[in-house]
Amino acid sequence: MPSSSSRFRSWRRFILWAGAFVLAALVPDSAVMAGGAAAAGGIAYYYPNPILMALDIVVIVMLASASLASVALIIDAAIHLRAAKIAPVETTRRLQALIEARQFRELMDFTATDASFVSKALHAGVRRAHLGYAAMREGLENSATEQASNLFRRIEMLNVIGNIGPLIGLLGTVLGMIMAFYALHHAGGQARVTDLSAGIATALWHTFGGLAVAIPSLIAFGFFRTRLDKIVTRASLSADELLESLRPSERPPAAAGEADIPAERVENRHKEPVEP
Repeated sequence: MPSSSSRFRSWRRFILWAGAFVLAALVPDSAVMAGGAAAAGGIAYYYPNPILMALDIVVIVMLASASLASVALIIDAAIHLRAAKIAPVETTRRLQALIEARQFRELMDFTATDASFVSKALHAGVRRAHLGYAAMREGLENSATEQASNLFRRIEMLNVIGNIGPLIGLLGTVLGMIMAFYALHHAGGQARVTDLSAGIATALWHTFGGLAVAIPSLIAFGFFRTRLDKIVTRASLSADELLESLRPSERPPAAAGEADIPAERVENRHKEPVEP
């Protein structure tokens, strides 16, 4: 395990390198005036600091990565976050048919292997049948909540990208303005439009890039969140209705000859598991 002194030296080196990087970006360099004098007029042209240019490339890479991630997430959501994938009607009908036929063993086997929302929720309830109907309902509700959370987490990154996109663009905007003001500084306050245009264009392009990433991501997030909410609500209701059809019927009034049945036997009879 590294000692505290070695950790301190590591942090000290990191701080020194970071400081050198910042100074290299801020301290004027004669090389940025490369190009010498123009062929006519002897006017020196300003070129941005290489460190600032490297930071500009970093911002561009971040925007491009966020854009690609957003496109991938949208395609994934369009393919998988559909009612036909999450809660297919055929599955619900199959489950209803098994329940009506009282084929409880087949019901357990099918729900244990099927990947649909309704099957998983119903399986979580049916496997607790020996604990009573209240425990079955609790298991179903817990499973439905967990599945809904997992589905919504699949699109949460779209919301994150939509929120950090403008911030990345703002970072590039500030960087472009730094470039523009450096050009003004090197020109002694008499910079030409050509000297300032590179920095200003960089700032505007980064602003555009940040908004171009954020707007589609937030629109897609809102769309898929609304779709998921509808699908999950309907699937939860379907699972609840199927579980309700498994609920033991209420005990009819005691007939003649049943008055002497011990209360313990009556209670145990109504707590029999749904499975055969």
